[in-house]
Amino acid sequence: MTKFRERASYDWTEDSLRILATPSSIARSTFFYVQEIGSFRTRPTYFTEREHLPSYLIVFTRSGKGYLKYENKSYLLLPNQLFFIDCMKYHYYETDKDDLWELIWVHFDGPATQGYYQFFQKHGSPVVTVNGNSSIDKIMNDLLEVQRKAHDIMTEPTSSKLLTDLLTDLLFAVNPTVSTNAFVPDFISNIVRDLEKRFNEPISLDQLSADFAISKYHLVREFKKYTGYTPNEYLINCRVSHAKKLLKYSDHSVSEISYSVGIDNVSHFINLFKKREQMTPLSFRKQWKN
Repeated sequence: MTKFRERASYDWTEDSLRILATPSSIARSTFFYVQEIGSFRTRPTYFTEREHLPSYLIVFTRSGKGYLKYENKSYLLLPNQLFFIDCMKYHYYETDKDDLWELIWVHFDGPATQGYYQFFQKHGSPVVTVNGNSSIDKIMNDLLEVQRKAHDIMTEPTSSKLLTDLLTDLLFAVNPTVSTNAFVPDFISNIVRDLEKRFNEPISLDQLSADFAISKYHLVREFKKYTGYTPNEYLINCRVSHAKKLLKYSDHSVSEISYSVGIDNVSHFINLFKKREQMTPLSFRKQWKN
């Protein structure tokens, strides 16, 4: 295992906070959990340089300026901006020596953290600007307050809930279309209804493009922007969801179900089902029958 390395100048004010936590085995296996958390008002020589730390880090800038080096790129950190990084990778951050950095931060981990981080990485930058309506600063402050209090049986579940809220708001921040509940174009809603109504029919991208008078490129891009799926992925999910209902509540064979949801090739249907449910259709049926 590669050795952890850190160099730092702990140059922050006396009223700054830094709290270390020791997660339980249940928290490590089940929850999102806090490793360290704090809020700093930095002084001119403050910096941190590290790598190979098994942790994820979110740092929110409250005022002043900071600087981040991560994955061979440099970033300026301004108020209402945050960064989200994997601390196994080399990173370096420091305060601006004239416009001193004030920040709130949390080191954390959990079984689902890598999945959230990989989804976040699609944003293309570790730095995000959040709007004035965001609750991210408040969530982080609430999380800090939970860690400051005497720990009891609810501390770790509460911390996990707050970390879930934080990560969810962070994903909204990198997808403002979702976070602002922006208007979904009529043609997207119409395509969704069409796919859900005609999921058991042969439907091609060319056909959708012609039916709705939209170029294939624009259709795929906009559909994924508002639903999170390509039209084909959405159609497959509709078919698998209907197949699950038939497997649970009917005695139809797998081949009959495959045909009824619009997939003529039974082997292809089984592979699509297994990819999404991590089990075959027959195993799914047996699980529910038992």
